[in-house]
Amino acid sequence: MNRISTSLAVAVAAFAGLTLQAEDFQPLMKATRTTWPEKQHIGVICDYNASQAQVMALAKAAGEGSLITVADTRRPEYAASAAHLIANHKADYLVLLPGDRPFRDGSFGATLAISQLGLRGVPAIGTTAVALKQGAVFSVGDGTQGEVLVTDRLIGTVDVILPNRALAQKASLVLRQEGMATIAVHSAE
Repeated sequence: MNRISTSLAVAVAAFAGLTLQAEDFQPLMKATRTTWPEKQHIGVICDYNASQAQVMALAKAAGEGSLITVADTRRPEYAASAAHLIANHKADYLVLLPGDRPFRDGSFGATLAISQLGLRGVPAIGTTAVALKQGAVFSVGDGTQGEVLVTDRLIGTVDVILPNRALAQKASLVLRQEGMATIAVHSAE
């Protein structure tokens, strides 16, 4: 009986940890809407099967009217092709998911993707301080204790100007729910 209660306590603690990560997106989306109010197309590079709950949490935080293009890939060596997929679908910015193994803040895959997207004019944002070291323009969430961290390159600037881009229409999987952003999933492999 003690084993079952211990296992249950571990499962509850793990679920609570996932909930905290999902809540990271509320302050991130608030900062994004303040910085780029007209930007509604979000790019995400992740292992979609493993990170589907985080993508759904991001979609809820982004709200209706937004589009999330997901480049579904499981390995960091596909970071460049995933980044090109995001840029070709004209995402306004990339959001790093805090719990995705190959493309989370601080991962080698995320560093490669941010670099490639930077060359194409697509900024990246994250939820931890390490995202700034990788090239993200700002970061806010539980990983920053709610503080908005901005890269040195943006300190002192009044406005960030990004190209205005149309929303992508085609995807291998499209999910729509009331009160959430539309999610379009594309394979990057």
